[in-house]
Amino acid sequence: MIAKLNLLPWREEKKKQHKERFWGLLAGSAGCALLVLWLASSLIGRQQDIQQARNAQLKQEIAVLEERLALLPELDRQRDALIKRLAVITDIQKGRNHVTRLLSLLPSVVPQGVYLDDMSMAGSRVKINGIGDSNGRLATLLSNGEQSEWLSEVGMHSIVVNKDKPQEQKEFKASFSLLSPDMVAAKAAQVQAQSQSLQASQAVNLQGGTNEQ
Repeated sequence: MIAKLNLLPWREEKKKQHKERFWGLLAGSAGCALLVLWLASSLIGRQQDIQQARNAQLKQEIAVLEERLALLPELDRQRDALIKRLAVITDIQKGRNHVTRLLSLLPSVVPQGVYLDDMSMAGSRVKINGIGDSNGRLATLLSNGEQSEWLSEVGMHSIVVNKDKPQEQKEFKASFSLLSPDMVAAKAAQVQAQSQSLQASQAVNLQGGTNEQ
């Protein structure tokens, strides 16, 4: 005869254990999910704080840059005004140099017997008015001006005999251009180049004549 066993309490116990394990796992999963969410939220909040701090620093730097950019027009005006002042000072200095150079040149250009009554200077152009004892004296004046390395475009514009003055002196008007040191150097280099070219041409012609002989 087979004995009958009541398995119902054992099954109920197993079912209860499964339920407890299920709810435990569910609670653990929910706890882990909450922990992950909290960590993610904390990380996102920290990143947002860092980004906000960067944005605030960037805004501050942009404000400083805009303030500096706002000063650029004023700085440009100050620079332009300074450049104009320097240009004026440079022109004045050049004018003084021209006057000093002109006064130092006149004794070697104006010969004896020629007297200057008036002289004006506009830039590098010089106009002179005066009287001369003779046409020969005035010719010497022109020759001296043309031979001077500091002068160019020398010209006599008028010669008038003044019969009211003794020995019928000649009143004249002349003009010339006063060269700068750079122009004098360029002129000297050009003359030297022309001289060298002429010497080379003469040497070639001489060599050609020798070969023909």
